[in-house]
Parts: sequence; structure tokens; C-alpha cells
Amino acid sequence: MDREQTAAMARILDEVVMDSEVSVHALFEEDYLKEFYDFYEIQNRDQKLIPSPYSFHESLKELCGDSVWRMVAEMTEKLFGVPKGITEFENIRPVIDEMEGEDGLAPFFFVFDMMFYEYGGFTLCFITGTNN
Repeated sequence: MDREQTAAMARILDEVVMDSEVSVHALFEEDYLKEFYDFYEIQNRDQKLIPSPYSFHESLKELCGDSVWRMVAEMTEKLFGVPKGITEFENIRPVIDEMEGEDGLAPFFFVFDMMFYEYGGFTLCFITGTNN
């Protein structure tokens, strides 16, 4: 699967899960954290990613909640398979504060959580939140 196909499939997944207040963004640089910071124009880049303590299904349940995690997992697995690794911010609060700030570019007014699903060649960033 090439970069264009991956990006198109990520947009499809994003459209489907957006109704559940989940956003998906495909990152392609080897340093996907830098790409994430650049995309969301995050200035405070001191936060570190650590391996998630959760498995793929557990992490989506933690991220998306009981009501929709299965649907998100099934669609993600159908399009991309199970990720090779899952990372999360060691301290997510400063990132959320900046994304929700006056100049933030977050897809939601309130960001709850995010995780990075590594596939080798690309990473999917899942962000949950609400605009309510």
C-alpha cells in the first residue's frame, strides 16, 4: 500500500469514526511525533512518547469508550490490520492544553486522549474529544 492509498484509507476511517467523536490522522515521517507537532502547530515540544501499557483492543476501549471501540477496532483492522506498536504521551496534559488553546488547531474544542498506532511506514494518530 503506497502513501496515497494509506492516506485515502485513513480519511475513510476518519469519516466513519468522526460520528463517534474520534479523529484519525495518518502520519508518514519516521519522526511521526515531529510531524504531529508540525501539523497541529504545537510549540511546546518537550513531551515524550512512551509505549502504551494496553493492547490494541484495550487501547481503543480506553481511548474510545465502551460504546464504540469495537466498531473502531473492526474498521481499523479491516483497513490496516493490527499495529506493530502503540505509543502515548507520557504527560498528555500540556499537549491538550495547547491544542485546546486560543490558537489551537485541534479537531475538537475539548480533547480527551490520543494514541499513536505504528504500522511501519506510517502511523495513525487517534484523538478523542468533543465539541459539546
